[in-house]
Amino acid sequence: MSILAVTNQKSVGKTAIVFNVTHKAAEADKRVLIVSLDAQGSLELVFPKDDETQTNLMAYELFNEEFPATPLEYLTENVAFVRARDPRMFDLDTKGEEYVKRFRKNLRKLAKDFDFCIIDTPGRICMPLTASMAAADVVLCPTSMGLFELDALAQLWKFIQTIKKGGLNPQLRLMGILPSLINTKSKDELKGLDDLRQSFGKAVLPLQLSRNAAVHKSIINRRPVWQNTNGEGHRKAAVEWKAVCDAILKDMGVLK
Repeated sequence: MSILAVTNQKSVGKTAIVFNVTHKAAEADKRVLIVSLDAQGSLELVFPKDDETQTNLMAYELFNEEFPATPLEYLTENVAFVRARDPRMFDLDTKGEEYVKRFRKNLRKLAKDFDFCIIDTPGRICMPLTASMAAADVVLCPTSMGLFELDALAQLWKFIQTIKKGGLNPQLRLMGILPSLINTKSKDELKGLDDLRQSFGKAVLPLQLSRNAAVHKSIINRRPVWQNTNGEGHRKAAVEWKAVCDAILKDMGVLK
């Protein structure tokens, strides 16, 4: 099981990326495990639970010393979801490195049942984010071109280097920085994108996700962007999103 963490401290379309990458992998008949470590639960709105009375494995339990016996929640035959909307998640901010290692160990125990795991991370530097970085094989950092978003990216970049050099996960690989929610009609944003590429070089992926109302509508309807396309703008977005999702999954070795 290859593990991808998608992370940024700001609202840069992270949930949409996790949602669409999951669907692309599932369409290829891959066994996918989604793990949310974001207690705000944005991802849980686009993957609603069918039976609220059923007890399933929650993200907080993966920080237990012993692996929990609670069954996984399966959205489809091949896609399972570990949810984080749980007040206990906020207690983790006071916990130390031992809990980070527990999460990594417990998550790896699920490896035999899945081809690919994607982690949706909290939008702030905290212990659950540290745990996701310690457990992941690869990290993807989407970012938009705003002043605050780019400042958060710089902080996140330093944090990732701390995870690698501090010994928590020396093998962690940065897939790259993914420009996201780009307004292609804005000269300022296009200049910001050029500046980003100059500052971070090859770390910025040769791909981007443009701002498009069709993407927002697709998420509201809980459909991947390339389904039920309507209009030229939507079709353009579908091509762009499929290309990005394919590139991510090929980089992870999930698709050939």
